[in-house]
Amino acid sequence: MTVTPSLVLHGGESVLHFSGGPVTLCRPDKEHHIPLAAISFVHAEGRSLAVVLTASGANEPTIYRVTGVDEAAALAFAEAVTAALPADPAPDGAALVVTRTPAAPESAGPAGARGGPWKPVAAAVVVAAAVLLIALAVFAARG
Repeated sequence: MTVTPSLVLHGGESVLHFSGGPVTLCRPDKEHHIPLAAISFVHAEGRSLAVVLTASGANEPTIYRVTGVDEAAALAFAEAVTAALPADPAPDGAALVVTRTPAAPESAGPAGARGGPWKPVAAAVVVAAAVLLIALAVFAARG
């Protein structure tokens, strides 16, 4: 059994992932999950990498291009994906691609509320401060 290393290729605001299964292209507005059977070939040229899908008949192939990548990393990525391509690709690669909108960050609560990972800590600090103030008031009253 051949083990494919997990490869990540960064270019501008795009990130390509490959771990032996589908190639995933993440962009700020979309994520494209590209099965290997949908890929005709992968081409690295300089600081650019193109994932070219299969196309049937007179249809133009869909091309996913990432620019601004490291040249050596692009060559390694292209070689790894090419080595994993099936002998019999699908006739229409674009039909196999699943495109999703990236998950939105978790809501911080009601509209306009600012939150984040610090929110539980801030609540604990407020509670501790309130307990301290009550304790001080009780001791001052006994005084």
